[in-house]
Amino acid sequence: MKESSQQAYARFAGLMYLVVDALDIGGVVILAKISGTGGFLATAHSISASETLYRIGICCGLVGILTTVLLAAGLYVTVKPVDANLAITALLFRLAEVALAGVAIVLAFATLQIYLEANRTSAFDTSQLAALADLSSRLSVAPTGLATVVSVIFFSVGSAIFFYLFLRSAYIPRILAAGGLIASLFCLITFVSSLVVVQSSGLLLGIGGLPIGIAEILTGLWLLIRGIRTQPVELQARTNLVAALHDE
Repeated sequence: MKESSQQAYARFAGLMYLVVDALDIGGVVILAKISGTGGFLATAHSISASETLYRIGICCGLVGILTTVLLAAGLYVTVKPVDANLAITALLFRLAEVALAGVAIVLAFATLQIYLEANRTSAFDTSQLAALADLSSRLSVAPTGLATVVSVIFFSVGSAIFFYLFLRSAYIPRILAAGGLIASLFCLITFVSSLVVVQSSGLLLGIGGLPIGIAEILTGLWLLIRGIRTQPVELQARTNLVAALHDE
């Protein structure tokens, strides 16, 4: 692969890191702001009053999922020269993440319809709709939704492999790659634990996603602005030394 092409994919991946994070954060903020912390009827009225904005929030997640495919492709091409087998493995985990996240989006739209139904004449009473909405939320795109949690577990494995390949290659600063690897593994452990220690799931999910979120933003900025270092560290150091001596 030409170095210029690899650099282009690396910068593209950096941009996609930032776009995905922005869309995911934006979608979560919109949905949380509209849903609020009230009861079922209060939430239903709030969603009904801001239905279009609520749909935009869900669609932010949908576009984020689509963009994740582009991110995974960019990362795959970038690190493929390091280890093609591990690179394709990481890509497959990220694609599995996308598939599960897509299911979560479908359930999120189903939850929306349940809330809208509460403001109409329905064959279901309020308590039945509330139970359906609660069940759908537990499965869907909500931060604690089962589909979301499982998709993040697949994400964590794929992310850990990609960061491991960055660490092996020294394409990016080792401290950045190591931080991303550790954050990915921490995310994996906390999200798996949330499925076992259910009573502490909120805390585990809250602390599990923060480090990897920061690592992705920093890595995205580095890749977008600086690209990757395709020369081995030792060779680049010698090259810089020779250049410095030549200038003197």
